[in-house]
Amino acid sequence: MSIYYGRSIYSLSRSLGISLRGDKKEFSRGKKRTTPPGQHGLKKTRRRKISLYASQNKEKQKLRFLYGLKEKQLKNLFLSLKQKKGDVRQHLLTRLESRMDNLVFRSGLINTRRFARQWVSHGHFLIDGKKVNKPGYSVKPDSVITLKKKMLQNEIIKQQLQQNIKPSAYLKLDINEKEVNITYLRYPDPEESEKGIDIAAVVEWYNKKI
Repeated sequence: MSIYYGRSIYSLSRSLGISLRGDKKEFSRGKKRTTPPGQHGLKKTRRRKISLYASQNKEKQKLRFLYGLKEKQLKNLFLSLKQKKGDVRQHLLTRLESRMDNLVFRSGLINTRRFARQWVSHGHFLIDGKKVNKPGYSVKPDSVITLKKKMLQNEIIKQQLQQNIKPSAYLKLDINEKEVNITYLRYPDPEESEKGIDIAAVVEWYNKKI
């Protein structure tokens, strides 16, 4: 079982009500488990009234854990984006979705964000021909992410390439015997970003705290 920030990823996903793996396996181990951790999770959820602060903080935690950011990283990102013209909610979603590890995951080449983050950290991908090993690297549209040729022999990649891979609409996945390329066509529209997170609540939480 994977440990995520000191907790089981299954327990944390159930607590937040969102799949941190990205494939929803946290909710399908044996019987379908959708309640918070604990034997009587559903009963506790019904009895306890969640405050607005707690609700907003939960949305912020969803965003942080899903994209693999530390508390300070997300705070600093919000502060920098707040200075830009336009809707900070859209700026935040765009920046997070443009992370290199997220785009590798969204391409369908790697089936969880956690493994996509590891693969980027290990330097298995290039951007426009240059090695980048920072998962949070902000990729620009028209950039091409290329899997290193030696990784084409990796069993994980071989198995994944045998599947019917469907990348997100804002990505183009080119696969041949010699290389695998992921082209970032455009920034995603709001409805194409991660579902199940109230970005407005996250922005409200930071506006009150900062």
